[in-house]
Amino acid sequence: MTRDLTSRGHEVTAIDASPTMTRYADDHGAYVVADAASLPFPAASFDLAIAHNSLMDVDDMPAAVAETARVLQRGGRLCVCITHPINDAGAFSAREAGAPFIISGQYLEPRTLDETLSRAGLEMRFHSKGYPLEDYSCAFEAAGMVIENLREPAADAGAVARDPSEHRWQRLPMFLQLRLLKQ
Repeated sequence: MTRDLTSRGHEVTAIDASPTMTRYADDHGAYVVADAASLPFPAASFDLAIAHNSLMDVDDMPAAVAETARVLQRGGRLCVCITHPINDAGAFSAREAGAPFIISGQYLEPRTLDETLSRAGLEMRFHSKGYPLEDYSCAFEAAGMVIENLREPAADAGAVARDPSEHRWQRLPMFLQLRLLKQ
């Protein structure tokens, strides 16, 4: 993300809670070890903040949103990409393109997610929070943020061409993308 932003002329300050991740980050911006719920920046320091696939991974999502709003200038924007909340509440019954999506637990309550997925010989463990869409919306509202834009993108045709089972992600969004304005 920092590489893309700096190539577009943005001056970037990136945070990560992991000293290891910041140590191995490339040189496209300044990297700071920080907790998203307690940012080490003065109020109104930035005109843009991006939370790319991270809000569902912080321990206290509402506090991270409030803290991000604090460091944004009035009229600043927060761009968010998260795993779609409905996606975290269920799963496809199989990898086949037409497999049904089954919600086996609660959607309307926050939940802890801990799963291991295997794909192309690589095993990945995901540990995160699952929040209903309303919890995100309430956190943005409490922080003085207004949703300007909301998108639920489907899998692109290229992904489906490479793996036809990805067609199931053209029926249900994998991600939710938002652009918010600080009032």
